[in-house]
Amino acid sequence: MITEEKDGLKLLKFENLAGETGLVHAVSTRPGGVSPAPYASLNLGFGTKDLPENVLENLRRLCGGINVPFEKTVWMRQAHTSNVRVIGSGFGFQAITPPAPYETDALVTNLIGVPLLAVSADCALTVFYDPIRSVLAVAHSGWRGALLNIYSQVVAVMRLRFGTSPADLLAGVSPMISVENYPVKDDLIEKLKIFYPEDVAGKCLLVKAGRHHFSLKDLLKSQLAALGVKNYEFAHMCTYADKDLFYSWRRDGEHAGRFGLIASLASHMRS
Repeated sequence: MITEEKDGLKLLKFENLAGETGLVHAVSTRPGGVSPAPYASLNLGFGTKDLPENVLENLRRLCGGINVPFEKTVWMRQAHTSNVRVIGSGFGFQAITPPAPYETDALVTNLIGVPLLAVSADCALTVFYDPIRSVLAVAHSGWRGALLNIYSQVVAVMRLRFGTSPADLLAGVSPMISVENYPVKDDLIEKLKIFYPEDVAGKCLLVKAGRHHFSLKDLLKSQLAALGVKNYEFAHMCTYADKDLFYSWRRDGEHAGRFGLIASLASHMRS
């Protein structure tokens, strides 16, 4: 990933997307916001105990950092589903106040200048970009969304509504909790083995100190490969381990803020 610093923000961008003039994107980190401890400082989580006005100002700063319109930003009431919502020309933009208008974990659009936002505190955030048809999607996936294969739903919607071919897609996947820091209980392992064949499930599990650990990254990689998405980039960072840059629910519990992935279609290159 590429690190850029602007106005106190430290933003991460995917190398495979950096040269795409039709797309603006960034993954936020903790520096540069107004939230006090324990959320210090660029918390994007409306569902936390942080003040809503702090979160709004943080989002405004993030939008300013990549030059996209704050007032048109579309965000989600994420619920660990595989639901996908299309933001089309009839979408009615409203003031950005909680709760979010839609309970979904992925957004798709072909509208230029409409930023899509997903937030996380250990889960994976993914941007999908079709440069041929100028279509964009963002998705949030923890273990539930991954087991439900939200990626397949996103690609299916992009293909059905806009004619996207998986071979044309570029994808970038945010930092998430690493397998080393993600011990899981037997019920997750049982569900994984129900949903996926042994060769896939086995690659997603690691035994460490007598406990099973789950690799969210390996499951998502296998899903991209199965879908025929070949051009993708995963961030090699761990949200749990890097406390200075990322929020982590596993590490901090209810005191965890949220970092975000924001992306917008652009008619020309933005700085």
